[in-house]
Amino acid sequence: MPEPRGRRHPLFLRLLKPVEPVYPDAFSRVAWDEEDMPEDAQGIVYIVTRHCAQMRRWAQQLRKLHAADETYKTEEGISPLSGAPLREANLRALGTSLDLYSEDGYELRSGRSAVRAYLTTDLLAVVTERTGINAVGFVSFSLKWAVDAFDLEDEVELELELDQAWIAPEFRRRGWGELSAIAVAHAVRQHLDHVHATTRWPRDFVAPVELTVCADLYSTSGEALLRKCADYVAMEFDLWPRLQRMEVSRIVLDGRW
Repeated sequence: MPEPRGRRHPLFLRLLKPVEPVYPDAFSRVAWDEEDMPEDAQGIVYIVTRHCAQMRRWAQQLRKLHAADETYKTEEGISPLSGAPLREANLRALGTSLDLYSEDGYELRSGRSAVRAYLTTDLLAVVTERTGINAVGFVSFSLKWAVDAFDLEDEVELELELDQAWIAPEFRRRGWGELSAIAVAHAVRQHLDHVHATTRWPRDFVAPVELTVCADLYSTSGEALLRKCADYVAMEFDLWPRLQRMEVSRIVLDGRW
């Protein structure tokens, strides 16, 4: 028989309910203090939470630019990419999915008997020129929660996993990639803030969170972006007030070659 509901982890119970997107719209412009941005980084970054007509147009532009890019043949530290995140089927997969498992490791449909929950949110950061019309780069990434139902003392896990990142050659080494790293870090903070604000917390309960910034690495440029993302994620939690009921106890950088 399942444990009484009141004894389960409050974050586990929260993940059993729908978790809204990081941003409420299909695509949202990421705002920041432009005085702090690199001088040449005059682009706009949008976080895309689900498939839409604008994302279809951006994907068409990006696929065309990506197909013409052969810099990986002549420049060190750049890996060829498949452009898989820009395919129509993968665009339709953007959004959130919940997986629940029993104590024996069986996947379940209901949270009543589940002992572990995995919530995954797949997102895209699209880099555009100043007008916001023409896309010139993208970063595909996911936010993944892993929470045990009855483990109330150990850290819960939140993972920022970078998938692929690419920007048109003429916009490289101008700070535009840094803009995307800042946008991804913003998305992590927005997501964690939302989950914190919509969870029903017991009195005096504080959940420690291990935040891992990770990726499978195939190039030194990818490694540099991963480190940038980890740095900006750390800044998000250093500069803003601490959450009352969740504490990011540590941030782990995990680049997997």
